Amino acid sequence: MPITQFRTLAKIKLYGLSIGLALGLALFMSGASAKTIRIGVAQWPPAMGNPYGQQMQGAVHPFPGIFDALTYMDSQGRTQPGLALSWRSDRANTWTFTLRPGVRFINGEPFNAAAVVAMIEWLKSPDAQRYFYAPEVKNIASVNALDDMTVVFKTHQPDVILPKRLSLLLVVPPRLWQEAGVEGFSQRPRGSGAFTIESWGRDKGVYALEAQTGSWRPAKHLNRVEFRILPEQTTRVQALTTGQIDIAYIIGYEDIDTLKAQGFNIVINPIATASAIALSNFNKNSPLADKRVRQAMNYAVNRTAIARAILHGTVKPAANGIEPGVFGYDPDVIPYPYDPAKARALLAEAGYADGFKLKATVLTVGAPDAPAVFQQVAQDLAAVVISMELNGVLGTDWVQMWTSGDWRGADALSSNWNGATYMDAGRALESYTCARAQPFFCAPEVEDIFARSNVEFDENKREIQLRQALAILYDLAPTIYLFPQPEIMAVSPKVKNMVFRGRYLDWTEVDIEEPVP
Repeated sequence: MPITQFRTLAKIKLYGLSIGLALGLALFMSGASAKTIRIGVAQWPPAMGNPYGQQMQGAVHPFPGIFDALTYMDSQGRTQPGLALSWRSDRANTWTFTLRPGVRFINGEPFNAAAVVAMIEWLKSPDAQRYFYAPEVKNIASVNALDDMTVVFKTHQPDVILPKRLSLLLVVPPRLWQEAGVEGFSQRPRGSGAFTIESWGRDKGVYALEAQTGSWRPAKHLNRVEFRILPEQTTRVQALTTGQIDIAYIIGYEDIDTLKAQGFNIVINPIATASAIALSNFNKNSPLADKRVRQAMNYAVNRTAIARAILHGTVKPAANGIEPGVFGYDPDVIPYPYDPAKARALLAEAGYADGFKLKATVLTVGAPDAPAVFQQVAQDLAAVVISMELNGVLGTDWVQMWTSGDWRGADALSSNWNGATYMDAGRALESYTCARAQPFFCAPEVEDIFARSNVEFDENKREIQLRQALAILYDLAPTIYLFPQPEIMAVSPKVKNMVFRGRYLDWTEVDIEEPVP
């Protein structure tokens, strides 16, 4: 390690130590009791503390306690003020954001327009292109600080959802980010939130958010949020019932009734993401190139029975993949009904009365009971003489297949209609058309409407356009539509005030009835 880098990291470590000592002294002098809440989770964040290297997955993610973005999306799909108080557009290529005054990062650096400019310029740099969120700024031509509290964005093309897009980009203290580098920063992340992480505890299987003073939105109750890495669902349930943790994040549907009977609260956090099985129309010699076949596969699946028997009635079947709260959602769209007779008729009309075979690769981790759902879908298809061979794949391989467009010989691939990213149907629409970087399904009539919606600043007109595009896509059936993906947590009755800020738990509000020894 170069000596200059070593000195920089040493300064960062000493600064973190001084913060910890100051906090401990403040608590001692005030006589306040330390409150810790313990969460059982399956894994560490994939990119640790790098806010640009990963999508925030899960209501209990640590990042909302550490960082802020200029905006955030509430559960109704509305864009809310974060580090920006307001924004306006010239309805063309310019957005102007007015920032929140008086905010400092937890390391003492001021939050201002220069910090926003530094973030965008880094994300546009060659060094950042391998990170997850770099594509979000590709349409930004320039960003400038008009003054300390005003930032002006110029875009190459009109970007009607820029305020939503910026909700994904968590602002970091620019000097620390530059001095520590991505890897150094990710080990000990600092933002404008109320908490920091001193160590990821790779040797102990435990890491924690530690409350600090000086945030513009300070922690009201908790001093520590402890994350215990418990990969197995059964282990998390056992840890909860034996008092080792206070929240078991992601439990199985089969555990709900038992845990309720033992006095635990069940929190079902709806996510605007619906599971599906993607069907490509690229191979013109494949049965899946025929719309009637894709529709038949949707009519063949008994979603209501699956929701009742496997998912314990916690969700209802998805319609066109867009869930309530997402801009563009149409409540009048109903799911494909279970109609195996119609499925057979459509298959016969398309020339496949005797059925056909196909291979499907499905993600086997993440949502509870996903393998059982996929197996039942295959059984329902078999009843109309479609033989679907299921092959399971883990997360890393699935991501590579989904992003690259290389399905490695599979005809179908499990997927999600992800409205949760922006709470906007445009993101999900893009994924199932040739507007996508590595497409598997093209629908020119949809893509024309989608392109017009991307430059329509009138929200009422844009919502109509998105609904029109979704209706056409629903008829084209680019996927077998399945179910929304809720997060199911089992929670000790000691846990109080579980407030959600958008889809994430707000660690500044959460409380626990008594300190944990």
